[in-house]
Amino acid sequence: MREQLKKLTEKDYWVYGISESDFDHVLDLVTEMIQARNEQYEVESTRVRQERPEAAEDILDDVAYYRHTDNQYLWQFALWRLQGLIEAVIAHQIVEVHGTKKLFGLKAKLESLTAIGYTITTEEIEELLDWASLRNAISHAPPEQYRPVPLTKEDIFEYHHFAKRLYIRWRAEKSSMSVG
Repeated sequence: MREQLKKLTEKDYWVYGISESDFDHVLDLVTEMIQARNEQYEVESTRVRQERPEAAEDILDDVAYYRHTDNQYLWQFALWRLQGLIEAVIAHQIVEVHGTKKLFGLKAKLESLTAIGYTITTEEIEELLDWASLRNAISHAPPEQYRPVPLTKEDIFEYHHFAKRLYIRWRAEKSSMSVG
């Protein structure tokens, strides 16, 4: 590994820290990639149907299946990134502002968050922990190449909305705590 990468931390690449647009960028990036892949498939589909109409369905069934499974991996990337963003906000923009103790694990971060006065319901904690468990499962025991977990666009849009809503609330709470 290059020396530059060995001790790399957020201090080396953050200028302003995580912002609301970082959450949206995840969806934009993955949606654009999937859209481009789908357009590429349509071009290939048209070509195959013209060149080999008698075998087109058999050929395209496999191509469509592999495109679909690969697209599911892109949604898994989105989950991984969104989870990282919300944990970074807690650990580096809220909790660590109030102390120097490094926090390991989402549960410890959430406990510190509430201890310093930020709001989060029991249901929201459970939901965050559920998403973190899913992210951890597919990070530490990745699915086989052609058998991704059944994570969908709708799942990721739901999680995006949830995580972004928490971010916006905590940002507002941080502002009011700074004023008061």
